[in-house]
Amino acid sequence: MRGLATFAIAANLLCAPVSQAQTDTSNATIAPLAEELMVVGEQPGPGMWKISKGNNTLWVIATHTPVPQNMKWRAKGIKEVVAGAQEVLSAPSISVSTKTMGFLQTLSLLPVLPMAMEGRKNPDGARLKDLIPADTYARWLVLRDKYIFENNTDDESQDIERWRPIFAALELYRQAIKKNGMVTSSPVWKTVEGEAKRNKVKVTRVVFEAPLVNARDAIRDLNKTRLEDIDCFTKTIDRIESELGVMRKRANAWARGDIDVLRGLPWQDQREACTSAIQNAAFTQKLGMTNVAAKIETAWIAQVEKSIATNAVTVAVLPLGDVVSKTGYLAKLRAKGYVVVDPTDE
Repeated sequence: MRGLATFAIAANLLCAPVSQAQTDTSNATIAPLAEELMVVGEQPGPGMWKISKGNNTLWVIATHTPVPQNMKWRAKGIKEVVAGAQEVLSAPSISVSTKTMGFLQTLSLLPVLPMAMEGRKNPDGARLKDLIPADTYARWLVLRDKYIFENNTDDESQDIERWRPIFAALELYRQAIKKNGMVTSSPVWKTVEGEAKRNKVKVTRVVFEAPLVNARDAIRDLNKTRLEDIDCFTKTIDRIESELGVMRKRANAWARGDIDVLRGLPWQDQREACTSAIQNAAFTQKLGMTNVAAKIETAWIAQVEKSIATNAVTVAVLPLGDVVSKTGYLAKLRAKGYVVVDPTDE
């Protein structure tokens, strides 16, 4: 199921933070920034948002990527809250589920699994230069050589040229982040989950499951489908060319816990275009992966309301954009009558 898993991973990378592009500053002009030196060592992070109804409390930790590569999250106070909680909620995600399939059905997939592993590549052997407008492809080559293939072989270069634009864009983004002193992994969930397990606190993963009824057809559709992902590719290049300085500044602001800076920075984001490329594909329609962001939000809010009603203290991890956006998850809870308090107001 590797090919389908690859698309599920891509959906998780792209869907959850989409609301970050909906802040009031999303259309702001990006002024040139002097190169931001990345913070190092122990840093506090942005603290916790407090959501309450009656005597019960939900503490929300805002996670963010990218973060400075050489920082260490100072989580002592947060660990103490986790240790005293009755339940910890993961950030919401999507999963392609095959649990409804029997053993014999699973065995029947073996002949097509090699095809599934090719899902990252373009159908019919197409190369990026065959799909991308010439001016955009020229920009891609400059960034590819700078961030991906500086120390790689020609064989590796030729391989990525056969990738679908969306996956080539994701790899370019990952490598550009890495070479600018940041990482795309967050320290938050690993720390929170580890502390919960040490203290025998219930851990609940908030997952929207897309049931896979006919995996064989889904795999075949995946390999035959050409995604509408040129806009995703182009906007990723736009962002890398123009916004790396802003991303560095935002990463530092998260590390320092500077919420005012986080709210004030402009956000030029490629994720909405990339999400649309996945959600609008024919094979995702068959998987029920339509309106994924809305379904994930609904699943998270339903779980939160259940947990707050049940527990005196619950801790949740949530992407930064869904925390600070005026149309994000916490805004939806506030509209339902929950009291929401920022870390700066505590």
